Amino acid sequence: MDPLDYYALLKVVDAPGIIPGSGPTCQYVQTPINVPMNVSAPSWTCPAGRFCLSPKHSAPCPPGFYCPPNTAQPMYCCPGYYCSEDAKTITLCPQNQYCPAGSVGGGVSCLWLASCPAGSSSASKFGLILFVVIFVIAICIVFWIHGRIEGVRTQHLEKRLRWIHNNNENHDNLLGTDDQKKQDEEDDEQESKSARSSCNPDINVIHPNMSTSELTGKESVIQIGDDESGTTAVSTKCHMKSSRVAQTFDIEFEQLGLTLSNGTSILQNVSGILRSGRTCAIMGPSGSGKTTLISMLTSKIPKDEGRILINGQDEELSHYRKLIGFVPQEDIMMRELTVHDVLLHSAYMRLPSDLKRTEMTEKVLEIIDFLGLNSVMDSVVGDAERRGISGGQRKRVNIGMELVADPSILFLDEPTSGLDSSTSGDVCKLLKSVARRKGLTVAAVIHSPSPAAFDQFDDLLLLGQNGRVVFHGPRTEAPAYFAAIGFPIPAGASPSDFYLDVISNNIKSKITKKFKPFYLSRYWESYVKRAQSFYADPSTGAEYRHLSSHPRPSSPHLKPRASALLSYPNLNQSAISIQQGGSGLPESIAMTNTNDVSSLALPSSAGASSTTLHPPTQSHQKRQSKFVTMSQDLTHQRSAPSSPRPSMALSDFTSMYSTPPPPEHLTFWETLQKSTRIFIIESRMWWKDVSGETLETVQGMFLRRQDPVRNTPNPFMMFWLCLNRARLQIYRNQRQFLYDQLLHLGCGLFISIAASRFDYLGRQPDMICAMTPFQLKINCSNPTDHLGEVGVFIALGVCFAGISVGSMTFGNEKIVYWREKSSGLLTLPYYLAKVIADIPRIVLAGIMFSISLIVFFNERSNYFYLLFIIIMLYAVAFAMGYLLSALVPQNRVALVGTGFTLAWAIVFSGDAPDLADVMAPDASGGYAAGRWLWIISAPRYAIEAIYIREVQARPWEELTTQPLSHTYKIDHFWWCFQSMAIILFGWHVLAFFSLKLKDRSKQK
Repeated sequence: MDPLDYYALLKVVDAPGIIPGSGPTCQYVQTPINVPMNVSAPSWTCPAGRFCLSPKHSAPCPPGFYCPPNTAQPMYCCPGYYCSEDAKTITLCPQNQYCPAGSVGGGVSCLWLASCPAGSSSASKFGLILFVVIFVIAICIVFWIHGRIEGVRTQHLEKRLRWIHNNNENHDNLLGTDDQKKQDEEDDEQESKSARSSCNPDINVIHPNMSTSELTGKESVIQIGDDESGTTAVSTKCHMKSSRVAQTFDIEFEQLGLTLSNGTSILQNVSGILRSGRTCAIMGPSGSGKTTLISMLTSKIPKDEGRILINGQDEELSHYRKLIGFVPQEDIMMRELTVHDVLLHSAYMRLPSDLKRTEMTEKVLEIIDFLGLNSVMDSVVGDAERRGISGGQRKRVNIGMELVADPSILFLDEPTSGLDSSTSGDVCKLLKSVARRKGLTVAAVIHSPSPAAFDQFDDLLLLGQNGRVVFHGPRTEAPAYFAAIGFPIPAGASPSDFYLDVISNNIKSKITKKFKPFYLSRYWESYVKRAQSFYADPSTGAEYRHLSSHPRPSSPHLKPRASALLSYPNLNQSAISIQQGGSGLPESIAMTNTNDVSSLALPSSAGASSTTLHPPTQSHQKRQSKFVTMSQDLTHQRSAPSSPRPSMALSDFTSMYSTPPPPEHLTFWETLQKSTRIFIIESRMWWKDVSGETLETVQGMFLRRQDPVRNTPNPFMMFWLCLNRARLQIYRNQRQFLYDQLLHLGCGLFISIAASRFDYLGRQPDMICAMTPFQLKINCSNPTDHLGEVGVFIALGVCFAGISVGSMTFGNEKIVYWREKSSGLLTLPYYLAKVIADIPRIVLAGIMFSISLIVFFNERSNYFYLLFIIIMLYAVAFAMGYLLSALVPQNRVALVGTGFTLAWAIVFSGDAPDLADVMAPDASGGYAAGRWLWIISAPRYAIEAIYIREVQARPWEELTTQPLSHTYKIDHFWWCFQSMAIILFGWHVLAFFSLKLKDRSKQK
């Protein structure tokens, strides 16, 4: 029979028992019966449950199809109805259930808050919006309760802080008025070593050779005077101030140098000393190596030459890293937390572990009052988006993060950067007060300070071209030194700006018109050599005694290029005076010191015939020598070293330095050798640092290790402290938390809309496909399968949202991690704390995404299986975000995260390209080489798990009799889950080691 005539015999009629208008329409293809009286027209009947293509071709109707009596071709069980297993009967879907096409034995139960009237083919789940509203309200209530608890705690802390401020003189504000500061400096030249020690108002007799540290450990405010017996009488007042640190450090450095492999010199022959109880400003033009010097002292970068002495001992300062505070230029801290939270966490992490929590909290409150932060204690630090405390207050918090750790050494990198002159003056005044009262060694890299800020520093280290020393000594003696070498400071000029202008060759020399900037370092080197020779020569009659708790090398053994600071006496009072010429001497500018051996004088008379500065006479030397022998005045003991003043000839400044030092030209082999040497040094430091941290972590977890410097919290306590802080970061900011949940909700909703029409319909019976035109046979013999695309969409949405949020976990605070890492933070407890703190966010994200997903997507499997898969995939996506935030700069992580999402959720998902093509034994070379990428792809296993659960809820017989598409297997659901768990662990391992091993130089 002609096919066109055959199809003309078939009719599409309503299914038996279906009342038009009482439910969804349902029709089937009927065999030709009741045909007109035409003997040539065939007619045949067919029993229910079977379909009959012709009188001779009959077959049973597969499950999921509907075959009432006289069915010519089977039809999928109509949407809104469910059919019997034998496909004979059809029933309207009852209320509270929905029946998609192909339903067998009953419908799918509606979820709570969904509407499913009788005859529903899908659930109307808009009631889930009510759940979301209730969920948001619940979150707001939880945040409100948390806020009330925090408010009660804050009131208690504020009450305690007021008591400290009003009743305990041990916590004076460092930023008081100038009169108060002057009085404090007069009263507190020697304060108590412990704020809790008792006062003795009686007169005590102190041995003349008693060290400063022994004295200050006993007394607070000291008045000194010589009695008739020659001893020193010291009286005390019961006026306690801030406690001094337990251990002080004098840091000496000799001939430090650093030259890059290309021959560029960063530092050359830098020598000097940083003393406890004093502040030193490190200044110089850009590129002079100021920050490099600090990094070299703290062993953050290797040094090519030179050595560092700690209290006279040749050792690395990094050994005392738990006693070192470093204040970076930027205000690096957790901006989501309050001032009190930031300082309290720093104290918990870095103070000795044997201190009680109450004592640590008390110390934090003392520092808050100490820094004048009382009014903003409970204010959020804030950032560019969220307004918080002011810039000056952030600077003080930045410094307070180090002070609460009771450091003995404090380094600062441009603490006045970005501040106005008044605020920068307050910050520098704060540094001076901290150094004086607590006995800290303070050094600050500072750029163009205001005069008020500059005047707060005790010492000055100026670096010039190629990192050479231009001047190093007491700040008050710098004007006389520069005047002596031909650069007197004009009246009213800013000294700091003037010095930088001199180094930059913006000021003309008064000595020679041929002045070059490199002369400055030559002047200083010549001056240092003469100073050493002067003190080493017995004929001068000058007795030099260095007040220090450690033995000093004698001056003759000092290296020629060592700084004069290695032989500075502890002197303080200096002055600049104009001396009238006498006995034929011209008028001169002289810098004298009450305890110095000589003066440095520069003839200023235009008509002077001689430029030689005359050495002091022998009688003058004898008079001055008694001043060089140090008195027991503790004010002098506390002062900075003064520059020795040997006689100098002006010809020495001009005759030897007519040509600049030749540049260092390295051959290829020299460059290679230097590069190799630097690489070996850096590799050794890298491995030493990594192995040291690993050993410290293992010992802290399994052994009770005693740190010779300071016992800080063990890894378990670090984990708990970091977990509490991470919890505050995430769950204190209600708005950001809700924004994150809305992001997941929106992603799920968009995926739900895209997947609303996606389903799986079984393949047609073989007999039907045999009659299909050849071009359509492949479509007939394969099911209508869009579940794979649903999985891809879900993986795409989850990975996008998860990576976006996960990358902010470490990315936003990576620089904070680097800062804390340099102070002793261990990576493992920090990483685990952040990961565990994110678990509630991951679970809530999975709930929000899955709820919005099922609004339009009619899943047939159990909702909780789908929820578990999405939560597991979210956990993997967060781990991917952790890895990206550790490897990629924060300003690039969003772009890289998008590409990462597309790669893993689409290319390596197993859908396109098809997993069967990738895993085929005869796959192309590209697939064969990159097959492992699909094996370690978590989205691939998530898509497979979703696919398996969905097809298991469908009745099509080929699902159990034939292999699934994409090489999936019907019983591999839990295997997929286990594979995702293993991959999750792998991503965390990669993220942890990336965070730990990358940027090690920034973690020192």
